[in-house]
Amino acid sequence: MAVSSKKPKHYINYGALSILVADDFSSFRNTVFGMLQRLGVQTVDTAGNAESVIDICSRKAFDIILCDYNLGNGKTGQHVLEELRFKNLLPKRTVFIMVSAEAARTIVMSAYDCEPNDYLMKPITAGMLQQRIDRILLQRLAFSPVYKALDAGDMATAIDKLIDLSLAEDRYSTAAQKWLGELFIHDNQFDKAERLYRTALEFRQLDWAKLGLARCKQARGEFEQAEEWLHQIVNENPLYLPAYDVLADTYAGKGDVNAEQTALQRAVEISPMSILRQKKLGEVAQKNQDFSVALGAFKKAVKLGDLSCYGEAKDNLNYARVAAKCIEAELDVPPDTANEAIALLEQAKERYSLDDNLEAQAKMLRAAIHCAKNEKDVAEQNLTEVERVFAPDSADIALHMDYVNLLIAMGQQDKANAYLAKLQEQFAYDQKALEQLDVFLDEPASDANRAMVAAVNREGIDLYNQAEYDQALECFEKAKKLFPKHIGLQLNIIQTLVGKMRDYPDDPELSGACHASLKLIASLIDEQHPQFNRYEKLRKMAFTEQERV
Repeated sequence: MAVSSKKPKHYINYGALSILVADDFSSFRNTVFGMLQRLGVQTVDTAGNAESVIDICSRKAFDIILCDYNLGNGKTGQHVLEELRFKNLLPKRTVFIMVSAEAARTIVMSAYDCEPNDYLMKPITAGMLQQRIDRILLQRLAFSPVYKALDAGDMATAIDKLIDLSLAEDRYSTAAQKWLGELFIHDNQFDKAERLYRTALEFRQLDWAKLGLARCKQARGEFEQAEEWLHQIVNENPLYLPAYDVLADTYAGKGDVNAEQTALQRAVEISPMSILRQKKLGEVAQKNQDFSVALGAFKKAVKLGDLSCYGEAKDNLNYARVAAKCIEAELDVPPDTANEAIALLEQAKERYSLDDNLEAQAKMLRAAIHCAKNEKDVAEQNLTEVERVFAPDSADIALHMDYVNLLIAMGQQDKANAYLAKLQEQFAYDQKALEQLDVFLDEPASDANRAMVAAVNREGIDLYNQAEYDQALECFEKAKKLFPKHIGLQLNIIQTLVGKMRDYPDDPELSGACHASLKLIASLIDEQHPQFNRYEKLRKMAFTEQERV
């Protein structure tokens, strides 16, 4: 009987594959080269460092890239994968396999965190290599119609192909379901995505399906339900990093900046070498007035940016900006923080191409650091230089924020107030800019922050009326961190403290806190302010309670 020469539906033609092997040791490259040749691979390129990988990939596409995590001095395999994606040098059909002999948890988590197609631990045998290549390439062949549709920008066809694959009930159906859910979410088809994820969870408790459900809930603004799913994931699998990212975004949607920071801090504890996560933590902690955490996050971002494609001058400026705040507030920071900040501002000028706005910001931040160090003469010289080159009509709100901060730090409050009034007019129709200005204002100017403060006030007042004073204070204090000059919030805090003093007349901490709050408001308010009468009434009530004690 004649033997059929017909190839199976999914057949790997090793002779047609092109593979790049990257490792800093030539012995490993040669060993893998030999393994691949014995499999029949005819086109094998090699690279000994990260720069060579990126250069080769800029000129040629590969079916597979086998890249060691440790590529000697300089960039790692993680940096290579990030940069290839960043520069669009990694086609969808290319399989990137990270290889490593590192067993340290931070390295392993970092490698997984950048999401290669697969991860191989050294030492590698020929059988192990073939098994991984077979599995990945057979799956790639099965999904080739999906890749083709996505490359053509045909989302509808890609979804149809994935529906077929997910219903096939073979080894690729689960992967097809996972990918299909991603495309549904990307295409805003949240009802279909949710049905898919719930169906998957009927058979197995899958983290990716729970995460998908949380993302659907978050997209619809159903933050409480999203939070429930995400907490379920991290409680059962504390190392599942994508859940922390979505959890942070969920808290951001709720306006809970404290919880958002906590989620990000947990993520960077697990995987500290993610520059994007460190940047985000720094930004959130800065918004939260937690300058010590922000300083540490931005410092790590600057260090990671030395080799990462995501490094930028703004990282150095962010570090200097927070360093000035820490020094001004006399926080417990390393004694060389000011000098390091100034050095990083110089480094930004040398390493990156600074536009006029960034150049002006760097000068402002240098002045702010000298001001924080009580070097007023040097700060004044820097401010004069800034105002010579500063463009007050710039559309860059960050530039204006630094200028206002500098004026306030130098005691020029009247000038800062006049400038803020001008900015409110200039950015009257830019809600994102107004949201940033709100931190300086006694009443938010942006729609989003007005709504947030109104919601916080309602919640806090309800708690106050139920005599739940501690919870009310916690509510008001959270909002105060975001809007430290908001008179209404400050007065609500005093009213709550006075209420609590009636119930706990012998607590000296309460009267101290009340006195501190009154002193703060006295520096922010005058007789023309619309809430001055309320302030006076609460001040008298507070002193009455103190005298009664």
